[in-house]
Amino acid sequence: MNRGVFVGIVAALALATSSWAVTAKICIDAGHGGSDPGATGYGQQEATNVLNTSLKFKAWLDKDTNDGAGGGSWSVVMTRTSNVYVSLQGRCDIANNAGANRFMCIHNNAFNGAAYGTETFAVTNPSSTSADLRNKVQERMLQAWGRYNRGNKTAGFYVLMNTSMPAELAELAFIDNAGDSVYTGSSTHQDSAAKYHMYAIQNHYGLSAYAPNTAATYVVDNSGSGFSSSSNWWTSTSTAGYYGSNYACRGTGSVSDAATFTASLAASGNYAMSAWWTAGANRAASAPYILPDGSVVNKNQQTGGGAWSSLATKSLGSGARSISLSCWTTAGYYVIADAVKFVGPN
Repeated sequence: MNRGVFVGIVAALALATSSWAVTAKICIDAGHGGSDPGATGYGQQEATNVLNTSLKFKAWLDKDTNDGAGGGSWSVVMTRTSNVYVSLQGRCDIANNAGANRFMCIHNNAFNGAAYGTETFAVTNPSSTSADLRNKVQERMLQAWGRYNRGNKTAGFYVLMNTSMPAELAELAFIDNAGDSVYTGSSTHQDSAAKYHMYAIQNHYGLSAYAPNTAATYVVDNSGSGFSSSSNWWTSTSTAGYYGSNYACRGTGSVSDAATFTASLAASGNYAMSAWWTAGANRAASAPYILPDGSVVNKNQQTGGGAWSSLATKSLGSGARSISLSCWTTAGYYVIADAVKFVGPN
């Protein structure tokens, strides 16, 4: 049994037992680059397409590693991260010297403009581990792009022959085919290919396909469409450090007249919420922010201006969610409604 197969079996067993039991090292190889542009077609260049896809694949693996709710743990090695030339042996050296557990190579295909579809290769007479990796990638790419299934194949490609770990090479689709080129050159489809490559390596290591949470940032400024207030609030720029073009303010007192920030959240989950104001001695020392669940957080607006200040982290449903700033606090001061931010789901 060669070293690559042994390492692969050990890592696979460990990850199958627990997604956090071990970090598998994945070498991602974006084909061609620099003086070697690869195939061309329909205004596209293979070297550019596969680099974009490979970087998105790395980003998905990083997200998976950072999301402890599921998925796996990955250490990613790239053979290139920009449009540079790397020799075939150089690519193998990067993977071998890093002690990578798997080698995953991404290409676009080309032939005569009429050929089309997706095919994935392992080395001639592959180990069962390499064959499984190849098969998982092919299966997932067919799901991602829905192109014609050209099958699981073998070949004596240099990078498959000269890497010391289980390896596969994916020809995602034909860059010179009218139908396939819609997928090869699209950023959205490149991201889909990357995501489904992540599913493939998860499945290869005995894990269920898991899409990690990807936190989004929603900022609602007082001058934006998500802000509302009565005419008793006015805008000002007299104090520096405001977010956007100005801030809204109002005198405090025993009256219900809140300014409201509303964001439309795309997904349910935990969201970190924060607020921005301009600080001053005439600001409220206990400005009451009313959170989407009805709880109240009081913030001292006399300090901490010109920066985000944490309000709370709460579990929120998707859809329109609001944070209001009330003026009902100690009279004789001002409350500043400048901006709020939701970050999640986390």
